[in-house]
Amino acid sequence: MHKKGSKYTFLGFLSVVVTGVLLFTQIDYSQEANKSTKVTEETVTETSINTITPKGYEKVVLPLENVENIDGQIEDYLVDLFPIISENEIEAIKGSKDISKKLVNDTLGHVEFSLAINVPAHYLDPKPKMLWELNIPEFTSRIYQIYNNDTILITVWPNVVGAPSTKTYTGYYNIFRLRNWPSWKDPESDPLEPATPPGPGNPLGLFAAHYDENSLRYFHGTNKNYLLKNEYRALSHGCVRNDNGNIDKMKKFIVKKMVTSQDLSWWAKSKKSMMYDFTEEEKQNFPVRIKYKTFEIGSDSYGDYIIFFKDVYNYARNGRWSKFDREELMIFSTTENIVAEYKAEHKPNQFQLSDDKLIPIVESLLADHKFYEKYYFDDLMQSSQTK
Repeated sequence: MHKKGSKYTFLGFLSVVVTGVLLFTQIDYSQEANKSTKVTEETVTETSINTITPKGYEKVVLPLENVENIDGQIEDYLVDLFPIISENEIEAIKGSKDISKKLVNDTLGHVEFSLAINVPAHYLDPKPKMLWELNIPEFTSRIYQIYNNDTILITVWPNVVGAPSTKTYTGYYNIFRLRNWPSWKDPESDPLEPATPPGPGNPLGLFAAHYDENSLRYFHGTNKNYLLKNEYRALSHGCVRNDNGNIDKMKKFIVKKMVTSQDLSWWAKSKKSMMYDFTEEEKQNFPVRIKYKTFEIGSDSYGDYIIFFKDVYNYARNGRWSKFDREELMIFSTTENIVAEYKAEHKPNQFQLSDDKLIPIVESLLADHKFYEKYYFDDLMQSSQTK
């Protein structure tokens, strides 16, 4: 069975090539670069920037003051453009870089450098629509962008969810309120007990995004980041805890990209305790879906796989959930559900196991499996043939 195991300021003008028209906007960004690539003048040829871009991409041209730390400048631009962009996507876009130089003053020997990168067009949407989806038993969020009638996976984050005694509810919601550097008070504490003030010791961390108007449940940071490394993470009072680095990215993304009725971009660096309620239009642009699904079928470089998640609230056994939960968002590990999803993920007669091979494999797995471990169908098939 396979198992997966310089700080600087850059100031200039950004030009985006869209069907032959150049759009210009002033950019000023300064970030810590995680990686860097040094390119000397000798390695840059006197070429013009290739104007051909792949379908679904737009060419972004960045003028360079120098050719030091090109990758760092790309990363800074992308993080400023779309703060929740994943590291893998950043690396992929870096691979498209095209550097050119032009002699602008022969007498003085003055040379200008330009950098072009191919950026997926959806990242350039000035008013993105997002979907934040949480699978409770998986302890995992997937954040999607809804663009041109397509749902594009942006990033995947670990979470801590509600404990069995204080459950996180399934349902369809919308982000409706933001709290920057919030205070916190245990709902079960003495009413006269003071709240925990904002800061490093606050259980909500630096930011909270409210989605459930019927209960005190929301996405927020944490003062116990280490818990996000646990395999079992049903530990909270019902809210959804996020890694502090991730919730900081989400804060920057929301205040820069999702709030359109006023300018909240200054919140990105603020440690002031503040609250903002979304407009109705803003709410509709950031839906939340929380489901309770105890398996996942997917694929990676090793092939198709299935993972089982622990039924942390024992819903499959007792069938009892709260009045707030949505039954259609409860999907349990049964032969019928797994076979149906496997078929939905595969075109008929193309790399698909037939029922007479698939069903015995699924039944065997349901009888004996470990939670949160990948089982590859190719391995399972080979194993069944040798028995």
